[in-house]
Parts: sequence; C-alpha cells; structure tokens
Amino acid sequence: MGIFTPSDLLLRFPDRYIDVSTKVDRTLKDGDIVSFLGETVGQAKRSFIRRGLSVVNCSFKNNGIVVRCSWFNQPFAARNLVEGDNVYVVGKVKRFKSAVQVINPTLLTPQPTDESIVPVYKTSIPSRTFEAAVKIALNNVRVNSFIPAVLAEKFGLMPLQTALMRIHCPRDMMELAIARRSVAVENLCYVITSYRLLKDDRRDFAYSAPRTAINEFINSLPFPLTAEQADAIDGIISALRSDKLTNMLVQGEVGCGKTIVALAAMFYAAKCGYQSAIMTPTEVLARQHYATMVKYLEPLGVKSQLLCASMNAKQKEAALFNIKFGAASCIVGTQSLIGDDAVFRDLRLVIADEQQRFGVNQRAKLESKGGKTDMIVMTATPIPRTLALSLYGELQQIDIRALPANRPQIHTSIVPQSKIDHMYGYIMNKAAVDERTYIICPRIEGGDDDVTSVDDIYNKLKSTQCASYVGCIHGKMRDAEKNSIMSDFKSGKIKILVSTTVVEVGIDVPEATTVVVFDAERFGLSQLHQIRGRVGRGTKESYCFLVSERGSEESDARLKEFCKLSDGFSVSELDFKLRGAGDFVGLRQHGNGNMEIDNNIIERARALSDALIADGSVSENIVESLKAPEFIKSVTMN
Repeated sequence: MGIFTPSDLLLRFPDRYIDVSTKVDRTLKDGDIVSFLGETVGQAKRSFIRRGLSVVNCSFKNNGIVVRCSWFNQPFAARNLVEGDNVYVVGKVKRFKSAVQVINPTLLTPQPTDESIVPVYKTSIPSRTFEAAVKIALNNVRVNSFIPAVLAEKFGLMPLQTALMRIHCPRDMMELAIARRSVAVENLCYVITSYRLLKDDRRDFAYSAPRTAINEFINSLPFPLTAEQADAIDGIISALRSDKLTNMLVQGEVGCGKTIVALAAMFYAAKCGYQSAIMTPTEVLARQHYATMVKYLEPLGVKSQLLCASMNAKQKEAALFNIKFGAASCIVGTQSLIGDDAVFRDLRLVIADEQQRFGVNQRAKLESKGGKTDMIVMTATPIPRTLALSLYGELQQIDIRALPANRPQIHTSIVPQSKIDHMYGYIMNKAAVDERTYIICPRIEGGDDDVTSVDDIYNKLKSTQCASYVGCIHGKMRDAEKNSIMSDFKSGKIKILVSTTVVEVGIDVPEATTVVVFDAERFGLSQLHQIRGRVGRGTKESYCFLVSERGSEESDARLKEFCKLSDGFSVSELDFKLRGAGDFVGLRQHGNGNMEIDNNIIERARALSDALIADGSVSENIVESLKAPEFIKSVTMN
C-alpha cells in the first residue's frame, strides 16, 4: 500500500466518516452517500440473476425505515450477519419508487471503543484493521512539525499531533472540520515554502540567437497568428533571453493554438543550438504533436524526434541515439522521456503539455535531464489566478483566450431520457454526411450498477444500421491498437467512436462535430470542458450533449451552469467556487482523497510561509526533507 513508516500511516486519512447519530429518512435521493447504524432484519439471501451474476440481499432498519442492501457477485458480503445484529452501513442510495436501496455497501462492525464519529478507510485491508493500526501509531509516537509552536499558535493551528488525532478519531464534526483545515493550512504552507526555498532561477547559459530568428518560423506558417498567440510567443522569447530561468504557465482555451506557441519556443531553442522536449500524457497526443512538428519544423531544417512506449526495439534505439548525440533538436514523447535510457545531449527547454495530468515529480525528472532548464507548462484547464499565484509564487502566466478565426460555436445541452432516441438519430444523420461523433462513457465494462459503459453503448450501436462505421477505444488497449483506431476515425472509416476519457486531451479531428457524454454527473467541470473541446475544431457548428439520468439536484444544477459557460477560464472559476481547490492541489498521501482548499486556507498558508521563511531556522530542514517529501518533520517513538 506504499506505507512503510508511522508517518505514512498517519497521513493516510479516512475517506469518509460515519456519524452514529445519523437517521435515515424519506428525503434521501438517488445517488446520496449514506452512513448509519442499522439493525439487521432477517437473514441475508443469495440468488442468481443469470449465469455469472449473483446478488446477496439483506435489510437493515434505522429510524423505523427498512433499507435493502444488495451486493453483486460478492457471495460472502453478509455471511456473518445474524438477525438483530447492529452494523454500520456505508454506501450510495438507489431509490426504487418509495423504497430505499443501497448498492454494494461497506459494512463495519461496531466496537466498544467507538466515538460518535467512526472513520472509514478505503484500503486493500479491512477498514477496521487499518483503523486499529492507526490508533496504535497515534498512541505510541510523537509527531514533530516544521512549524514552530509560536507560529502555529499565532496562526491558529492545532498542534499537528492533536490535529492528526482528531482527523483519525474525531469526537464531533465541528472538531473534525477544524482539524482538517489546520492540517490543510500546514501542508499547503510546506508546499509553498519548499518551492520558494528551492527555486534557484539563476541562468548559467544563454540563448544566443537574435529575437528576429523566430520570424522565420512565424512567416512559414500557412495561417496568421492571433494577437494573443503572437504576444505569447513574444513573452516566451523575452523570458528565454532574460538572465533568469523561465518558469511559465501557459493557460489557453481548448483549440486556441497552444501547440503552435510551444513549437515556436522549441524552434527558437533549436536556433540557439539547444534541445527541447515536450512531454504529453498520452501516446495518441504525442504522435499528433510529432506530425505537426514534422510538418512545420523540419522544412526549416529543424530535426524532430518521437519517443514512446509502442515503438519497436529498432525504432526506439534510433530515437535514443538521435536524442543522445543531438541529431534531433526537438523531441516529443510520453513518460518514456523520463526513463533512465533517455539521455539528452543538451536539453535546455522543457514543456509539459496538459500539465494537470503530470505529477510534480514527473515534471521535475524531465527537467533534471538537462541540469538547469527552462520550464513551460501548458493547460487547457486553467487554474484560478489566486491559486496559481499562491502555489507557484513568481510563476509567469500567459493566458490565451481568443480562438483562431472561423472557429465555430459549440452548443452544450442536457439531453433528457425522452430524447435519447432522437439524439441517436441525429448522430446517424451526421455520420451519413461524413461528420464524426465521440460518445464518452465513464467506464469500459458494465458492472453491477447502472453506470454506462463503453461495452454497453458499442454493442448497442453494433446492432443498428451504423454497425459498419462504429468503433471503440479505451485505456486497456495497446498503444498500437489505439493509434490505428484514431487513424480510422480521422480518415472516416470510423464515424462514431465510443470511448472512455482516453480521448480527453489534445485529440484534433476537424470533422468531429458532436460529442455525447453519458453519466455526465460523474465528471468534473474541467474534465467536461476538456471533453467538449474535442469538437468544434473545424469550421462547422458543433454540439456537446450531456446525458445524466441519475444525478442529484446538486449535480443537475452544476451541469446546467456548465451549459451556460463556453470558455475554460469561466469553467475553472465555477469549479473553484463550487468545490474549492481539491482538483488543483490536494493532500494526496498514498492514494488518499483530497482535502478541500479554499481561498481562506490559501491566504493563511501563504502568510504562514512568509513568517516561516522570515524565521529562518527551519529553512535548511525543509530543503533537506524534500529528498523524501512529506510535511511532517519527524515521527519519534514515545
């Protein structure tokens, strides 16, 4: 589980909590997460729905209401239950008329030592076993914080050991909320402080080519740059020619032309005699970028190189040779770029495309391939400015909001169940005139719930008149197979592509005019915006249809707001307003879920960081700790 030390254990926070006082009532809605103490009613019974699919049913009573629980293909789920037993039930509600049902719930046995709030851990060992291990650690170790006691008191932080105790063993929900916010401030302060202390932006090399060298690239393009693209390129060249290393965030709307801006920077680096590398989250996107580089850079005498996992041994050997000995100046690839066998001759510029898909360590490892390097990160899922400035300090930001001329409008709407057949008819009509459609599903295979899968939709379409031109793609396929399917989709051999979010980033098919997202309530707003950006890349009006049959009132309202917004900057601000900064920076410790971070936490953490650096005594310890980063200074045995 990645847990080797007491601090690893203590930083694996509960995924949710059971409030023992919770009462089940008739107001529960489909999709609500419920947790309660229930009395077992009758005996658990197992039955077979069909070959390979069985279900165990058992009912529990709380507040006079009987809740039926069902486990699919889990024959031993309720094997030890006896009528009259009390048990904690945690799961998602599914309403059936007036009945309340919970699908595949987690059951926990009450313990005499339970407080009024019981933690639940989603781990590969039973939650109760994990909870016991955490309590042993809490009772036998002393936790030391980087934050001096005087500063912790000044900024209203709980002592770290107390906060961890209250997160794992809360006595009430108010106390739990205070502890979580205290730990969130301390952790974010550590992240900000570490970055500020480590940042050494002194340049020890120079870009010697004149600024006008970039004109050769710009003048060769078959289209004019937008004003914002031109400004972005000018800003990057200015940063590269300065006496400080470049650390820049380029935020650009989906389809705004960030790739051309990146290629301009890579061209300039090549003109100065340096190598540059752009890392992408998927091989499909890497190959797409490589094709663009070959098209625009190689006619100007700049050699490009692709490096990815699906290359055969001979291709990979040639690629590594070209990178190591400088035969290639501009390199594009997936995480293969950070492998030990990838050695660069003189890497000076590193670009991370769709930066939100990479961890800090992955970006840092690519940077380290060139010693001191300039770094540009690009995203079409903008980060709210207040958060970005807090996390990245003096990070330069360039925003590209304008789209190239003649880009069509993308209409977004929610499709009710009564209109699903009409939607399929629309998709087939579009296919008849050679327009393409993406259909996005949240999972690959069907399960024991009602979540829409790629298999479900693909098999449905294969039995219709469009069978000959429907295809599917997902992450379990080999890269070569995915590349072949995307090639068929671009050429028109496949006109309807059923997919998971593997096509979420960067895929450019101008003929794609429709995207359908099933179970849209399961996706974040920024992710939905990325998916929506797969269409509208040609000249025809495009459509994004959201299908959400099992959403809550809250998720329905969120999707309605999303339909009104058309740009990623507005979407990111709405996401930040609704959910805080969990998607942008979370306390991810060994698979743990995010802790909410809002503007108040960011402001407190930044002020605490200022005070911590001014204190001076802890700086060396923090920098040293980054060899194995975690925000606890030390854990010692009592």
